[in-house]
Amino acid sequence: MLPAIVLVAEGLVALWFLLFLTMITSIYLDGKDYGTAIRTSVEQAFLKHIRIFVVFGITTACLFTLAEAFELV
Repeated sequence: MLPAIVLVAEGLVALWFLLFLTMITSIYLDGKDYGTAIRTSVEQAFLKHIRIFVVFGITTACLFTLAEAFELV
């Protein structure tokens, strides 16, 4: 029973993450209409590497979930 609860919880976390990504994408698309602004180096670095951050985060979460589900950790 406990593994089923954990898997449901992990599924809800994945759903939350997808909703979070949708919200961030929506904010980004709304902000494109504001024109250009002077960005700090931290903002420029984040925007340049955001795809890598998202892919790495989702991959890591999936791998840890599978490792935990199959009791590899």
